[in-house]
Amino acid sequence: MKRKKIALWAGALSIAVLFSGCEAIQEAWEEAMDPDAEITDNPNSTEYRRKYVIHVNSIVRHPSRSGELEREIPTLDGGTVWINTNQLFSSKNIQDARVVSRPGDPDLFDLQFLVDRFGKLQWQMLTGNFGSEQVALVVDGVYFASFYPEPQMDGAGDWVTLRVGLNAVTARGIARNAKKNYINLNPDVMHWF
Repeated sequence: MKRKKIALWAGALSIAVLFSGCEAIQEAWEEAMDPDAEITDNPNSTEYRRKYVIHVNSIVRHPSRSGELEREIPTLDGGTVWINTNQLFSSKNIQDARVVSRPGDPDLFDLQFLVDRFGKLQWQMLTGNFGSEQVALVVDGVYFASFYPEPQMDGAGDWVTLRVGLNAVTARGIARNAKKNYINLNPDVMHWF
C-alpha cells in the first residue's frame, strides 16, 4: 500500500513538473527523452551531436529566389525570413560564451562571445560592413533575432557582445554548448588518427 502511494505521488509530481510551464525543466525533460540527443559529451568524438550552433547572416530584403545564395528559413513564430547563406560569423570561431541579463528587463538576455583570432577579424569585418543594418542570428537553422552588430570596445579583449534579447533557455543553451561546439568544429589534428 505504501509503495502504491509513493508511486502515485512520484507520478503526480512528474506530471506537475512536466506541465508546469518552466521552460528549463521542459527542455531538460525533452533532452532526456530525445532518442537523437547527443550521444557523448566528448566534443572530439565523431558521435558528438552539435547543439545551439549559431550563425550570423545578412537578411535579404528582396529575395531573387534564383540563386543558391539566398534561402528561406523558419522563424520562432511560424513565419519565414530570407537570408544570404554566406555566413558572416559562426560558432566555429566562438571559444566561450556568457549570458548577460538586460538592465530593466529580467526576461531577456544578451550574449558575449570569446572569439579566436579569425573570429575577431570576422567580427571587425561584420561591424564595418553591416554596422548600420540588421543581421540575422540563426540558431540551429532557425531565425531567432535581428540585431545591429556593434564594434568591440577598447579593453574588451577578445569578447564581442550581441544585443539580441533572447529568452533564458536559448541564451543559456548557447553559452553551455559554445566550448563543445568550438572543439567539435575545430578538431585537433591529434584526434584525426
